[in-house]
Amino acid sequence: MSGIYIHIPFCATRCIYCDFYSTTLRNKGPQFVEALVREMEERKDFLHEPIRTIYLGGGTPSQLGPECIRAILDALEKHFDLSECEEITMEANPEDFVNRSWPISEGRFLPGNPLPHTVNRISMGVQSMVDSELNLLRRRHDSTHVRIAVRCLREANINNISLDLMYGLPTQTVKSWEYSIDELLKLQPQHISAYNLSIEEGTPLHTLVQKGELNPCDDETCLIMAALLRKKLKAAGYEQYEISNYALPGYHSRHNSSYWNQTPYLGLGPGAHSYDGYKLRCWNEADVQSYLKGIRKVESENLSDLDLYNERVMLGLRTVRGIDMRLFDDVRVDTVSQKALKTSLCTLVERGHLQIKENRLSLTEAGLALGDEIIRELMILDDNVSSEQLEK
Repeated sequence: MSGIYIHIPFCATRCIYCDFYSTTLRNKGPQFVEALVREMEERKDFLHEPIRTIYLGGGTPSQLGPECIRAILDALEKHFDLSECEEITMEANPEDFVNRSWPISEGRFLPGNPLPHTVNRISMGVQSMVDSELNLLRRRHDSTHVRIAVRCLREANINNISLDLMYGLPTQTVKSWEYSIDELLKLQPQHISAYNLSIEEGTPLHTLVQKGELNPCDDETCLIMAALLRKKLKAAGYEQYEISNYALPGYHSRHNSSYWNQTPYLGLGPGAHSYDGYKLRCWNEADVQSYLKGIRKVESENLSDLDLYNERVMLGLRTVRGIDMRLFDDVRVDTVSQKALKTSLCTLVERGHLQIKENRLSLTEAGLALGDEIIRELMILDDNVSSEQLEK
């Protein structure tokens, strides 16, 4: 099975922490849909299996409005085999439902006659339920908007809602973080994603920190916040199936899970990446102006066996399912690297950060707090490994 990701790079405003490719261009929706359809026609043969999931990401896809989203789904229905598609997610911000740019009537989410396939999952960027923290991040919504937006979505028969939170924010405290968790749980979303804020170079947030105008949250407090999150969500019946993702039973993100399982996917739109499921990765240049003109610049790379090993470690260990232990026997590296790898593996198991069950390696609960650090220890970053050593 395969997936399709569509990058819709439009935002009303830029948040101070965001380093994803986006633009604040307005009124480009119909032109963007035309360019997207052109790309669908060009790349309809990239995938050779039925489409299982579709993900409209960004940017803020809900900025396009319901008519444009309907047109995109119409085009996907025309160009791809959606006979086995079971999940169509759209990212959104709360204010788009509150201000009625997405009018909800007769319990319907999109205009026009219902197609066999329509948006059935919403991933909404909440980030915090504390208004002062939202103001700091330059979000356009407040906590009341979040509550109204969830109600509007349920009125439109969207019963698979994912809400995003962020912790480790400047000025955020453990108490305010606990308040955000509790308020979010009152809304009973089917899925919750929670991310530790990363201060990326080139963002306004990075500039403010560099100037000393904001102080980043310290590592110890972030660990306390992460532990509190896991405790509260587990008590509320959510399963942690990936480092940053929690779901009620049966509501994990099927699309995102395909990335972690290295399922083939097609990326459409400026800046979108694609993967053929084997060794080819390609991506569109992040240039919406050229894209709107029908100029699509593409770069690509063929992944080496070492690249694939590192990706399997990096992606697989993020999930509770973990990775097959045979991966470590199959990787072809020199004796010194193999010995160092097995030493790291044994040490991490002895420390209680990793566990082996039914020949699969996964993070323990203690290891989840140090996930990225542990994953780096098991990656092989030696660029001097010869092709003979990697050849299978």
